[in-house]
Amino acid sequence: MTDVRDVPVVALPALSGVPIAVVGAAIPARRAARLTVSEVLYDE
Repeated sequence: MTDVRDVPVVALPALSGVPIAVVGAAIPARRAARLTVSEVLYDE
């Protein structure tokens, strides 16, 4: 069976997706960490 894709071609998007996911999760988490419980309950 022949390889359709080279390893770097597949690995680069997979490895670059991890930092993007971390940043995408860290920004809302930092914002939520600054809120108090009363602010969160008031917004709901």
